Amino acid sequence: MTPRSTQFVRIFAGAFLLLFFLTSRGEQDDMRTTPLKPDETLVFIATAASLDERSDTWRVPLHAWAYEPEESVIRKRVIAEALDRKYGLKVTDATRDNFTRRVNLFLGDNERGKSIVIRIAGTAIELPPTQPNGHVYHMLTLDGDAVAQHRTGRVLRFTAVLPEFDRRVFEGHVTLIEPAGLSIVSDIDDTVKITHVIDHGKMFDATFFQDFQPAPGMAELYRGWVDNGAVVHFVSSSPWQLHGPLVEFFDTAGFPFATVSLKHVRFKDSTFFDLFKSGEETKPRQIEPLLQAYPRRRFVLVGDSGEQDPETYADLYRRHPSQIERIYIRNVTGARSDDARFARVFRDISPTRWRLFDDPTGLSMP
Repeated sequence: MTPRSTQFVRIFAGAFLLLFFLTSRGEQDDMRTTPLKPDETLVFIATAASLDERSDTWRVPLHAWAYEPEESVIRKRVIAEALDRKYGLKVTDATRDNFTRRVNLFLGDNERGKSIVIRIAGTAIELPPTQPNGHVYHMLTLDGDAVAQHRTGRVLRFTAVLPEFDRRVFEGHVTLIEPAGLSIVSDIDDTVKITHVIDHGKMFDATFFQDFQPAPGMAELYRGWVDNGAVVHFVSSSPWQLHGPLVEFFDTAGFPFATVSLKHVRFKDSTFFDLFKSGEETKPRQIEPLLQAYPRRRFVLVGDSGEQDPETYADLYRRHPSQIERIYIRNVTGARSDDARFARVFRDISPTRWRLFDDPTGLSMP
């Protein structure tokens, strides 16, 4: 073999080995999958992404929840007996399906240490391991061009990467929110869904036994606002275990697509009758990050008079007066806007900035 031939063989061999290495590495990356057992399930929570205009990148918060559904006849019977004994609530043929499904969500086994792999904007991403409560949060930065190629309108969809033998599909989506515009931050219970939070017996009946009922006119109001360019964020003190039933309710009741932020409850650490914490504890931690992520957007806060929404929203307004345009409070207590409570809560806030309403059809979009 001539020296030139030998040199050619070496170059060819080197190129072949490099190509093999790169191809093998790509295949290994593509082979990463989510180790989800057949009896485990995965939920992706709808989140909102924000655009960094200087770098043309999107900050995409990802939120996943892995758990194993559980059917515990004994524990379910104990809960049914406790609700009957305390509030006279009985499982009937008409309410059995709702009760079984919703209680079982609280009895499920959260999966900790689960490494979830997703494919988003053409890239495989492995999220950090799930926490003891089965949830994982991860902030991802995506190139603007990659997002543009894979988005559909305001929505960027992604899926979990599973082994080939697992034919299930777990899909999530992120709302791509522009730096400027109008955002609606809305409570859920007694604002858009009739829950009777101030009456514990009625609340547990509405939460675990009855079909969820929409507050009159609220779905139409939010659809109209979204049709005019607004986006909606639902925040609530309801537990994450009710996420699935709530998302189905939003869809069937005709509410527009929205992000959802609920409250963590570790069922083993709390009594069943202490599932709904005060909004004063949970909502500032849910709303403040939205105000920080979108400093140029205008916000409308919508809640109800049943618990602490007026107090919570008024405090938020005082900290962010340039961002919060309006506070709307649904009247579920038969209150008057000139009652002592509202005079105290909104004492230093202009009457043009807040409103107590009975009929949502009179509410305007700022």
